[in-house]
Amino acid sequence: MIDLKKYQELKTKSLVSLVKAGDSYAMATKKFSAEDGTDLPDEVVGVSMGELTEKKEALQAEIVEIDAFIADCDKLNEEKEV
Repeated sequence: MIDLKKYQELKTKSLVSLVKAGDSYAMATKKFSAEDGTDLPDEVVGVSMGELTEKKEALQAEIVEIDAFIADCDKLNEEKEV
């Protein structure tokens, strides 16, 4: 899975781009030589929309669980104040 936080940072610096090929997607990241700074071939990684959707659904379910826990904590705080 790609690092989406890093993707946003690299995107603002124009160091990464998305490519669509048919029904598939890929992320191309610019690479440079550490020795002299010259361009190297881009690193290309396939992106699975199915994996992204599954990850999103899992994170949304986790947020629901966290919200429920926070609500229980808030209830304890309210009871303590009364």
